[in-house]
Amino acid sequence: MSAQLISILVLVVIFVLATTRSINMGALAFAGAFLVGTLAGGLDTDGIFAGFPGDIFVVLVGVTYLFAIARANGTTDWLVAAAVRLVGGRIALIPWVMFVVTGALTAIGAVSPAACAIVAPIALGFAARYKISPLLMGAMVVHGAQGGGFSPISVYGSIVNGIVERNHIAG
Repeated sequence: MSAQLISILVLVVIFVLATTRSINMGALAFAGAFLVGTLAGGLDTDGIFAGFPGDIFVVLVGVTYLFAIARANGTTDWLVAAAVRLVGGRIALIPWVMFVVTGALTAIGAVSPAACAIVAPIALGFAARYKISPLLMGAMVVHGAQGGGFSPISVYGSIVNGIVERNHIAG
């Protein structure tokens, strides 16, 4: 069996184990990388670590930690409340506020699912209270999260910029 097929099978096993048991998928992936690398790929420890993007990992952990601090100290809740106060009584602007807030959260470091998980319940509460289409509100939240992902300091932007820099591609 080829190393590529073995790695795909190990990946499937990792997904199954992580979704059916309370085991961290990242920890399983590290173990799987070492198993596949040593047994199927013929690599030593240094060879396996050479393929790991440590710089991107540090950026990802740092940005995620910064966002977690903003969430824990109430900055994100303040941002939503301030944005809603900004539109006053103009209900038609509330979906746009949710778009901008979700985009801002993603742009400063939240991963898209986290930003949606934070803003969506608030947005859907506004939708029910002010008779706004929940489909419209949900779409604005999701698209705001995706729009914020284009920021150079977002999780996705920092990963892409790191890969571009590491491969000496002009920005």
